[in-house]
Amino acid sequence: MTTGWLSDSRGRVDNISLAPNAKNALFPLFEAVMNSIHAIEERFGPDNLSQGTINITVHENTDNAYCGFTIVDNGIGFNKSNIESFQKFDSRKKIKIGGKGVGRLLWLKVSEKTKVSSTYLDENGEIKNITFDFNIENPIDNVHFEDATPKNPFTSITINPYKSEYATKLPKKLDTIANRIVAHFVSFFTNMSHPTIIIEDQHTKIDLFDNFSEKVKRDGDYSFTLENLIDDFVIHCFLLQKAISDDEKSVNALYLGANGRAVSRHDMDSVLGMKAISGQYAFLGYVESSYLDKNVNDSRTSFSLDEDQISEIIDKAKEKAKEFLEPEIKEIRQSQKDKIISIGKDYPRFFYDARNADSIANRLHLSTQSEEEIFIELSRRYLREYKKRKKTYETAYSKSLPDVAQQTEKFMQTLKEDATSSLAEYVARRKSILEIFEAGLKFTNIEKETSHYEKIVHGIICPLNSTTEELTYENHNLWLLDDRLAFYTYFNSDKPMSKQLSDKSASKDRPDITLLDISIGFTADDNNYPITIVEFKRPKRDDYTLMDNPITQVRSYVEQIRRSKEAIKFDGTPLRTISPETPFTCHIVADITPSLEATMKGLGQFTQRAGTSSYYWWDANYNIFIEISSFKEILSSAKARNQAFFEKLGID
Repeated sequence: MTTGWLSDSRGRVDNISLAPNAKNALFPLFEAVMNSIHAIEERFGPDNLSQGTINITVHENTDNAYCGFTIVDNGIGFNKSNIESFQKFDSRKKIKIGGKGVGRLLWLKVSEKTKVSSTYLDENGEIKNITFDFNIENPIDNVHFEDATPKNPFTSITINPYKSEYATKLPKKLDTIANRIVAHFVSFFTNMSHPTIIIEDQHTKIDLFDNFSEKVKRDGDYSFTLENLIDDFVIHCFLLQKAISDDEKSVNALYLGANGRAVSRHDMDSVLGMKAISGQYAFLGYVESSYLDKNVNDSRTSFSLDEDQISEIIDKAKEKAKEFLEPEIKEIRQSQKDKIISIGKDYPRFFYDARNADSIANRLHLSTQSEEEIFIELSRRYLREYKKRKKTYETAYSKSLPDVAQQTEKFMQTLKEDATSSLAEYVARRKSILEIFEAGLKFTNIEKETSHYEKIVHGIICPLNSTTEELTYENHNLWLLDDRLAFYTYFNSDKPMSKQLSDKSASKDRPDITLLDISIGFTADDNNYPITIVEFKRPKRDDYTLMDNPITQVRSYVEQIRRSKEAIKFDGTPLRTISPETPFTCHIVADITPSLEATMKGLGQFTQRAGTSSYYWWDANYNIFIEISSFKEILSSAKARNQAFFEKLGID
């Protein structure tokens, strides 16, 4: 009977976890580079790493896609002790520097075999060369020894070709591979003494350390500790050009490392709120500790720590990262503050938030940066705070708690602030509408003296082809004509008579606006309450006649409505009855040009309202009150009615 362990090399390799993905496809390369660094350190000493060189060649297949690597270094080479260690699973030769003795097995996960060629000094001080194939069946297959030329140690490792499932996951660009190597070995890039590392393909050559140094804007180291642990932690922070990020999307990242190598990567975009800092930089943080060195797995792809332990380390590291990035974070906070103030001006419901922009901004997530995102967050905060205050008040009231009076006063004060903000927003909206309305009255062609047609102005006051079904009083601006018109419960805008009256023979004439029932400010249901008609004419029109004019036009509308005897809703159901005595108020909005003045004299006895350019007349024959106002008068009157509110709000 055979005693002792029986080795199963294929089973050992199969049990190594290395799924084919973009991250794992480069781990065999990282292991080869790490072995080269160890070999250089063993030859020249830890303080003379700058004497070492590592050259990485990226191989391409016939389709010009990357398919493998050759790594050459001038380290100590495969001497007797290194060959013996190479042949052992879980070798303990490098245990003091974090070696697990299994990293080279990753080469066999991604490739059928690895070609090794090494020049070294033997125990007699003579230079020798060894070449062999490293495969699952035999770690030193096809071995050959010979006297070496040149006379300096070196080692060449060729992992090529990759198995197809791993080869397809390799990055497509040399820059990406270079950046991934830099990110993985970032701890070595912080040392003053380091080997030269060159990576190249058929077209490009990159010096990784020069590349890294050129892209670092600034850096800093921060220490921290955790409760119940005696080991210290250090985070090395870098602000560098975003292209150096190991992710092809150039995101910020935090790495937990062990024995000089990055093990796990953690996204920092959502934490920092800066995918590209100042549009061109990325944050890279590397955390190291003897505690992490002791708790990394064999292949250095994860830690033997639970999620809570990892989270505690990451949370502390994130705090230090924010300290490092304080200047950039300060810029974000200022930008958030400016946007809150701007939103407060445009949407006065956030009037009080704008007053406290500093404290509000400091409570926003750093990733909340666009005006739309901040608006949504302010709205969400408003709703949550309101519900919270309301619940507190209701609880105090229902349980007759001692502080119920205080809670009532606090809740009512909040309601007062909310009401003030809502009113301020409505007033600010009115000012904006007045500015738009004023712009709509300007000439579009000064030479021809033509201005916007009446439908443009109509659309500003009330959208065309609409009814109360589609609009509430917040969606139209009838207050421009008369504040009372804003609260009618039913109106039509630019709808045919046949859609407003029960008379099927009604014409297809389209009154600009008809307000058919009583304002919500009243409760009476008397048919003698007036129906209002609004008619717009093109600004500055001056071609009216006794046959073609707005006075005759509104009289015609009134006659048709009276003949129908019943107004209907948009769905055809009755709205109100109309009797011969039902009064009508007709607002005609037209500039008082000479032809219109002549028409008024010819058709009625219009009187000018004192201090205005408006005219009115009670047309007893038609039971109609007609008022004619110029666009300028409408604008002037609306401004005057709202000016006190504008001044109070500070937006005059």
